[in-house]
Amino acid sequence: MGREEDFSSNEFLDLLPEVVFEIDSNLHIKFLNKACENVLGYKKSDIINNKLPVDQFVSPSDLHKLNKSIQNNFNGSHISGNSYTVYDKEGNERIFEIYNTHIKKNGKIDALRCIAIDITEKEKRHKILTSQEKHFRQIFQNFPLPYQSLNNEGEIIDVNPAWEELMGYSRTEIVGKHFEYILTEPNKSKFKKAFNIFKEKGIVSNVSFELMKKDGSTMHANYHGKIEYSDQKKFIRSHCVFSDITLQKKAENTLIRSEERLRELNATKDKFFSIIAHDLKNPFNDLMGFTQLLALNIDKYDKQKIEQFTHIIHQSSKLAYNLLENLLDWSRSQTGTLKFKPEKISISELISENIDLLESTARNKNIRIYSEVNGETFAFADKNMVRTILRNLISNAIKYTNQGGHIRIVGNCSKTCKISVSDSGIGISSENIKKIFKIDESFSTLGTEREKGTGLGLILCKEFVEKNGGRLKIKSRPNEGSTFIFTLPLPDANYQQ
Repeated sequence: MGREEDFSSNEFLDLLPEVVFEIDSNLHIKFLNKACENVLGYKKSDIINNKLPVDQFVSPSDLHKLNKSIQNNFNGSHISGNSYTVYDKEGNERIFEIYNTHIKKNGKIDALRCIAIDITEKEKRHKILTSQEKHFRQIFQNFPLPYQSLNNEGEIIDVNPAWEELMGYSRTEIVGKHFEYILTEPNKSKFKKAFNIFKEKGIVSNVSFELMKKDGSTMHANYHGKIEYSDQKKFIRSHCVFSDITLQKKAENTLIRSEERLRELNATKDKFFSIIAHDLKNPFNDLMGFTQLLALNIDKYDKQKIEQFTHIIHQSSKLAYNLLENLLDWSRSQTGTLKFKPEKISISELISENIDLLESTARNKNIRIYSEVNGETFAFADKNMVRTILRNLISNAIKYTNQGGHIRIVGNCSKTCKISVSDSGIGISSENIKKIFKIDESFSTLGTEREKGTGLGLILCKEFVEKNGGRLKIKSRPNEGSTFIFTLPLPDANYQQ
């Protein structure tokens, strides 16, 4: 058998790297292991039995806390795990976390056995981390750009004060809500797709959404951000900032509208010069040509020939006049000089007036015009504009109706004054209907007897109807005729003419 050695508990405690000590209620240290020499630089004999009082190496700021803890423990409470600042022999600060148990004699607490764990380095790191956290929190709180963080499900888990100020929500109101909560309806499906790509790539740049603020107003936000992953490459959270680009979007939309308007103005200019150069020129060529033939050959032509020429001259004059009327009205509408004077007007009177004006043209094609609008049909609109609308619609119906056809004009007043002009003519294809009201399409079709037009009349009709607060629409099929329907506001019940 090997030799047995007597090994006391005190010798065992001397082997521990942590400082172990026993202390009484008067803060006198009764036992101390050797670790104090390595940790504090003091020998046991320097401290035991109050040779070096506790208040000489415990920080004054912690002395009261230590004394209170000791007294509470001797009074029967078990208070353990407090930390204290202690000075080593060189005067350096060390921080210890102290755990203790009661030592009892005859049923009474006689002393406390304590173990002191040096947490100086841990506390230093903790202070550094706390300082860094405070620093980053200050940056976070004062960062000028709105910041938000989402979890893997797209729920908002953090926002900064700049976000709160801009969006109007407090942090407590918005955290936990899904990001779609602040998106306008058309942007929700866009977000789902963008968020999946974001999670896949880990980065997002220049992705914009329309957001809904707490007050109900909307704004356009341009996002940049990154995904935070764990060491195992698992999603932790997103970090995103955004800038308010609402004004930029408005500027872009204004620029787009300006470009569209410029294209429209160019098309208008081209149309204007086209009409002057070609359409207006043609009837005057007819006028000059046939009047010259009559002047040179009046004695040679028989009555039938003269009647034929005068009829052509009349038609050309009428075409030129109607064209000039439309051209002048259209020109005034484009330059803003056309005066708008809405008043209570009788639709039946304006229809009768235009039927009388165009009756001879209709009679030449053996076309009957039926008006089913009674004398009680009134609208609140500009009389000259409505007169132009009716003249063009009836004139068009005559132009595109074959010999022996008919035209019906119907009026109906309920919520609005609705007027329809229907013909039994050649109709319009759905493809051409789309072109009718576009100034840049230069769309025009010859009439059933090769009557010429510019396409300007219907464009003018649409502008004038809308100017009066109404709408113009078409129902038509090839070879089945066309119906043009337009609406006008009703006069107020209390309106006085």
